[in-house]
Amino acid sequence: MPLEAIDCEVVREMNGFSFAMRVAGTQQTVRVFVADDALEADDQAEEEELRSQFESDRGALEAVASEKYCRGRVAADGVVAISLSDVTRFIE
Repeated sequence: MPLEAIDCEVVREMNGFSFAMRVAGTQQTVRVFVADDALEADDQAEEEELRSQFESDRGALEAVASEKYCRGRVAADGVVAISLSDVTRFIE
């Protein structure tokens, strides 16, 4: 089943952002972690720039998270992690 976006808080963590998405048709939520390297910012980007880029790309990042979840690419702790290698096809 795909994931769907929900209105939730985005939390800044070490080296990335996390937020929840819901498994479609259920009340179950899944944590999504987006690594800083998945955002199109330079290596020395400030938190404000990273958050702005995250918000700008959020829809595409949610689509990547849903695709990964549907393919079973979920960590043992239930987190869907998105890194640079997951988003390179969208950058081109």
